[in-house]
Amino acid sequence: MNFNFKILFRISATFFLVVPLFYFVLPKLEFCKPEFNRAFGTFFNIFCILFSIQLFLKIRTIKSKWMTIICSVLNFIFLLGSLLNFYIYSNKIDPQTQFFDIAIVYRNKSQNNDKIISQYYVNWKTNKPVTTNNRVYDFGPFRYFIEYDIYTLQLDKKEWLKEN
Repeated sequence: MNFNFKILFRISATFFLVVPLFYFVLPKLEFCKPEFNRAFGTFFNIFCILFSIQLFLKIRTIKSKWMTIICSVLNFIFLLGSLLNFYIYSNKIDPQTQFFDIAIVYRNKSQNNDKIISQYYVNWKTNKPVTTNNRVYDFGPFRYFIEYDIYTLQLDKKEWLKEN
């Protein structure tokens, strides 16, 4: 194998393993804007397709015939799944709910990045926006959803500051 291919494969494999691990550790972590979430989802789908092609090239170097067949079949299934997921993303069908910000309703007095935001998402059955209040923690370009659908009348007024 070419030396550059080995380096590219190791970097790709590391990225491919770190992103799902990060997602399983922090499943409520997203980008602040839904456009960034869609862009990353599209990028990751393209990356998975290219990584699958790299795996096909790497599988050819395996000496055992059975292991080559098993890995090729698994990689082909992975490639089909990536292509299907890319098709879903390209048709703007989101596999997860995308929240769009309306306004910041409350801000935590002790933590400036801890907020309750009025957001909406589009219901896929009725195709109409549904408004909800979610508690989020923003840091940089990322947003961590702490709680969904908060009833703001039951908030502790000592802890939360109403935004205008």
